[in-house]
Amino acid sequence: MRQKIKTIFQTLMAVTVILFVFGLWHMVSADKDDMLVAKQENEIQKVVDTLEAITTHTLPNFERSNNQTFIDSTIACVNYIYNTTTDVLPVNMELLVAQAALESAWGNSRFAIEGRNLFGIRTYDLREPHMLPSNNPKKWGVKVYMHECDSVQHYINILNRGTKFEEYRKLKHDEDVNDPFKLVMTLDAYASDKNYFGKVKSIIKMLREDYTLE
Repeated sequence: MRQKIKTIFQTLMAVTVILFVFGLWHMVSADKDDMLVAKQENEIQKVVDTLEAITTHTLPNFERSNNQTFIDSTIACVNYIYNTTTDVLPVNMELLVAQAALESAWGNSRFAIEGRNLFGIRTYDLREPHMLPSNNPKKWGVKVYMHECDSVQHYINILNRGTKFEEYRKLKHDEDVNDPFKLVMTLDAYASDKNYFGKVKSIIKMLREDYTLE
């Protein structure tokens, strides 16, 4: 009789342990499911937030009536790109505006007005929309864009992805240097003019002394 009671007791203990383990497993599984659902909901919310940000930012009008409106319009393009693009790396604003001012004659060059190209960006695919400089090169043209902000985005992409700007990326992103006077010295591929660096630096100084970058 005593042995029978012992056997029943052991059986009940075994059942209790099994039920406890099962209950614990069920709770953990439920927590994992809740965590998975929460993670999925978080990812969905990020997508919704991104779409809302994109739809609430409109392409800015580009003004060039004077130097300050040119600066404001160029910066508006950068902010528009930052708010509607998910994989863009930030650039130095002073350097970007200074190069745009130099390359486009403050937005008043033929390429800037007719081609909406603020940076003198070339295309070697002459099937693309392009304009020819006065020296009429045979192998390339100056790229034409639908909007000035498109040329700003192309410029940002060139610095952050172009094969000729690895030194810039090393300084800007790897070493976290954001001094435009140092960054410009890495842009040899842009410097067709031997005085290019000096001209860009002069415009940066002018921007700091005479204009507002907001």
